[in-house]
Amino acid sequence: MHRLKITIGLISLITLTLPLLAQDNSDITCEIVVAGGGLGGVAAALEALKLKHQVCMTEITDWIGGQVTSQGVSALDEDTVQRQDRLFPRAYQEFRHSIQVRTGAQNPGNCWVSQLCFSPQSAVAVLDEMLAPYLASKQLVLLKNTVIKNLALKNGQISALTVLTHLARGHDHNDLPLSYDFTDWYTTKPSARFDKKVRQLLPPPQRQTKLLPWIVIDATETGELLPLAGAPYRLGTDFRTRWEPSAAIAADPYCTQNFTYSLAIEQTNTAQLVSKPLAYDSPFNEPAYSFEKAEFTFPAIFTYRRIKGDIPVGPIPQAIPASALQVGDQSMQNWTWGNDWRLSTDTTNLVLTEQQLKQSGQLPEVMLFVFKQPGDWLGGLRVAALAQAEAHAAGYYYWLLNGTDDVLLQQQDPTYRKPRFSNYAWLKGKSSPLGTEHGLARYPYIREGRRLIGRPSYGYPEGFTIYESDLMGQGQSFVTPGQPRIYFDSVGVGQYRVDLHSCIINQKFDPSPGESRGKSINPRYPYQIPLRALIPQNIDNLLAGAKNIATTHITNAAYRVHPVEWAIGAAAGNTAAFALSHDLIPASLVITAPKSNPLLSALQKQIEHQGNPIRLP
Repeated sequence: MHRLKITIGLISLITLTLPLLAQDNSDITCEIVVAGGGLGGVAAALEALKLKHQVCMTEITDWIGGQVTSQGVSALDEDTVQRQDRLFPRAYQEFRHSIQVRTGAQNPGNCWVSQLCFSPQSAVAVLDEMLAPYLASKQLVLLKNTVIKNLALKNGQISALTVLTHLARGHDHNDLPLSYDFTDWYTTKPSARFDKKVRQLLPPPQRQTKLLPWIVIDATETGELLPLAGAPYRLGTDFRTRWEPSAAIAADPYCTQNFTYSLAIEQTNTAQLVSKPLAYDSPFNEPAYSFEKAEFTFPAIFTYRRIKGDIPVGPIPQAIPASALQVGDQSMQNWTWGNDWRLSTDTTNLVLTEQQLKQSGQLPEVMLFVFKQPGDWLGGLRVAALAQAEAHAAGYYYWLLNGTDDVLLQQQDPTYRKPRFSNYAWLKGKSSPLGTEHGLARYPYIREGRRLIGRPSYGYPEGFTIYESDLMGQGQSFVTPGQPRIYFDSVGVGQYRVDLHSCIINQKFDPSPGESRGKSINPRYPYQIPLRALIPQNIDNLLAGAKNIATTHITNAAYRVHPVEWAIGAAAGNTAAFALSHDLIPASLVITAPKSNPLLSALQKQIEHQGNPIRLP
């Protein structure tokens, strides 16, 4: 099995010696490239910028911030111990505080899922302000509406990146949902809707002779650079082992966690007349919606992620009265039995597997080490799944107002009929919380994409991975969580429950046979982020900077949340800056595992000096 992984990696490396696309002669040099402007990407860029390094950051949409902005998950997923002990990165705490200052409220939405719910518009304004000084000084080059199209490899390092910027032609950039334009954004030829600009990102000339000319951080939402660079990774669920006791017997590469198109609604004085979406009664959407539990009434669901509201509500949903909702209150809708899209099989999965990428022509086909055809990277996602999820989200809004069926509650009580709630408008337009003409998030909240496999290490002969037993305690599981593993190479801290949003294989809501058995169990203690989880195989100047670190399907569900993604990005930014300053390969810092070394200790001191906790209380 391990030999097979190595062979696949070698083949991938060979395929990536293809020439890059023709450029427009406007190459950009960078010491550090951050691919992806989500929370991890912003955190990585900020840390490197504060350490005086020159950074280029790309972002597929026109908003930086990922989860809290373009994806509409503007309710911070945090846990008690981490908050009480201030185990957050300093810049993350600055972000939280700035949201409260800008809105003039400790919790602008008075929601009950989080201690801080807010409008994505507030979040993007705060993040823009945090980066503004570096843009003004030109220390940061920020390329919005830009994707990574291709990369080149030389001597085990990324030597160049081709980026593709899409420029809206005669229309608002966000007038149509993502599925309409996604493939266009990765196509170099200008279209009826977009002009295109192709450029190269390159290391600075003065570093060309260094051991480490530059460093690339993959902070994309799905780990896009891993297949492009030929770095081994996992996708979907894992099979059960002694280290992963809550996994299913069989693995399922198509079964990633659900993804969600958020939408914002507002209570109004008048009833809203809403037409039934065309796809509402299709096999993909019927029956599909539920309040899930009897205590989850409409007031509970509305205030769950309320982003604007004056009346505080308690954490017990059944105690929330209708009087807690007022005209003008706004709520971000992100509900498992609402707009979560869960259907994920070999013909419906969102994140394409390695084999599917090759079959679709997005990665090169290799036969006896001879190119069969070049690859044409188009983002690595199934556009049909995006479209189905968009239709599903629109159907959820219609169901909230007009639906009377409830797929789960009617199983418990066949006489149950969901009440109608007609005085709620779907907020759309530039001034709406999500800032799009269509009212959906610019980009879906993708909980899980590709997860790199780290380099073989002491105790991890198949490649470093954060296993369930590492998170819960050796020999422990969801049922009896213990103390998590203490890592000699810790570069960050997190705390959150293992919150799995399981995939289904049909609209009867049957789970995949490979779906993990543990659900929403809270580890007893905070846990650490090991540097080895950020370092891929094969590529010496690539780091993971978001949810694509070396986790399993189960542990990803704890590491994917807001403050942990920020901490991962902060660790990547610090590691990149340290490696450049010392002209060393990041993997050399952990080659002595399980023993530390002076340079690793120096990096850890730098991370702490920057205000990022790495030790457990």
